[in-house]
Amino acid sequence: MENLTLPRPTVRWRAQFDADEGAGGAGFFSHEAIHESDKLLDSYLFALEKAIGEEQIWQAIKKVVTGFDALNVDYEYFIETDERKELAAYIQKAAEAAGLKYEGDVTEKWRMEW
Repeated sequence: MENLTLPRPTVRWRAQFDADEGAGGAGFFSHEAIHESDKLLDSYLFALEKAIGEEQIWQAIKKVVTGFDALNVDYEYFIETDERKELAAYIQKAAEAAGLKYEGDVTEKWRMEW
């Protein structure tokens, strides 16, 4: 897999959470939601590294997107428009780094709640 240079969305989310917490507000992120998001992204990248061919790349995409669908519900809809854009771009770039050639949003087919 080629190098993925796009930073993980959770880096900004964690910084936003810390800033909100420091300002006395709760925001809509939680440590748990960010941690579970990182676990999903770790699994996704691992699956892409092991993927042989586009079919396995698509399986990895489906798994991470449906995982975020469930996570978003479990953590009270923390994925808003900006987060959706970041996640979709990250998932897309990682798939391209693994060799997928696709025009369009690879998350759209399975994305439900974000």
